[in-house]
Amino acid sequence: MGGNMARAALERGHSVVGLDIKASGIAHASFKEVTGDITDLRVVKQASAGCDAVFHLAAALAQFERDEKRMHEVNVRGTENALLASSENHVRKFVYASSVEVYGIDVPVPCTEDAPIAPICQYGRDKVQSEQLCREYAAKGLDITIFRPPTINGAGQNEPFLVAQMESISHGKATLLPGGGKTRLQMVDVDDVSSAFFLALETPKSSGMAMNLGSDNVPTLRAMAEALYKHAGKPPKFIIIHASVARAIVAVLAALHISPIEPQHLEIALRDYVFDSSLAKEALGWQPVKDDIQSSIAAYDYHLNRVSKS
Repeated sequence: MGGNMARAALERGHSVVGLDIKASGIAHASFKEVTGDITDLRVVKQASAGCDAVFHLAAALAQFERDEKRMHEVNVRGTENALLASSENHVRKFVYASSVEVYGIDVPVPCTEDAPIAPICQYGRDKVQSEQLCREYAAKGLDITIFRPPTINGAGQNEPFLVAQMESISHGKATLLPGGGKTRLQMVDVDDVSSAFFLALETPKSSGMAMNLGSDNVPTLRAMAEALYKHAGKPPKFIIIHASVARAIVAVLAALHISPIEPQHLEIALRDYVFDSSLAKEALGWQPVKDDIQSSIAAYDYHLNRVSKS
């Protein structure tokens, strides 16, 4: 997400400072890179010095970080560092990438921003705590906008379960469909998220707002997979796993720290998980360009291109 956002900013004519724990590979005259950890306040202050706006995208997810203490440090302390540095460096605008996981899994469909906040996992709790920090700094005068996207899809997708699905489809192999793939799991394209961030930067009334971001016309998981098989020129092949069996398998694999999907994400996939983005559309004039099928195809093509070059 960070690399995509940096390139989008450069295309818009902005000068960009990127902060990450590893090099981005971006080479541009208007791009400066600071390599470091967001939990290091000194580094965060260095990166944000002289910046007009800060887009805070750094996060640690359970799929990639098994240590919950480290996850909390990155997600919450990292956010506090970014807010403090932005305040002390007199940054004009701060835009924070939260998550729909603040709502938990038992959500109304479609879910609006006034739904109860009820996270069920560490990542969701971290996001709730980080949003509260944002509100505290907003009360002190920092101009802040919060976005709550679901899974961000498109070019650069690296979520283990989705990458495994793309690999299987590319080889004409069968893919797993927990519960038969009858449910709708909303995502949002990475480019559409980027456009929302820049709209927030340009729209004064976005200050203090928390908004969902999600695709339109959400298909079922089966329809998404069938579209990818069609794009790949392969006949669809599915392994249908009953919900109770899928839960048992994931629970065991998660306990062994080898599951490609977290238990809470399986629960999300076993029910309709769709969010209302009307507020972002009305307040910002935001409109998602890609639906979930188009975004999944973009992710698939990007992944295959990377594999072919490796």
